[in-house]
Amino acid sequence: MDYLKARLKHAVCFRHKRGFGVHSPFMFNLIMNVIRDRKPRGACSVEMRQAHLLGRREYKVFRLLSRLVRCLRVREVVCLGRHSSLLAGYLSVLHGEVHITDAPSFFDRADFIYLGCGASVEEVGRMLPFAPEDYPRYLVIADIHKDARHAALWRRLREQATVSVDMMWYGLLLFDRKIQKGNYKLML
Repeated sequence: MDYLKARLKHAVCFRHKRGFGVHSPFMFNLIMNVIRDRKPRGACSVEMRQAHLLGRREYKVFRLLSRLVRCLRVREVVCLGRHSSLLAGYLSVLHGEVHITDAPSFFDRADFIYLGCGASVEEVGRMLPFAPEDYPRYLVIADIHKDARHAALWRRLREQATVSVDMMWYGLLLFDRKIQKGNYKLML
């Protein structure tokens, strides 16, 4: 029941879907040209879709993460969760210059971390540093309203992040002091 309340509240409160009310030029570009981008890119995604390795929701988030990696120009990506090896393979095909792994031992030098469904949040909580300037620059957390452990991590880290983007199923945290502070709610 709490999940349904959160879903309804999010559906009523999302207001930055088309960029309305976003005053930061960086975030406006990120919302309009990266998160809301619907152009098909990458032949690998078609192969994965035809092989039935991914559901519709996972396929959408893989494409979103690929666009984020491209736009944010990250160098090190760590993927954790149920489909982490598939995601690492997908991103490595599309972004050959980026070091992508599904091993949590690379947390200390990663600048983009994806915590998917089934990721061990306790392990991640211990590995993340406590000083906000030491955090990875970008963090995506899945099931921020459905999984209690992911929700607790989302709430804790959202307070320290410069920008938080709540996309109902996924949350994006940016720890970059050059960006204007803000909390955004979108529908994916």
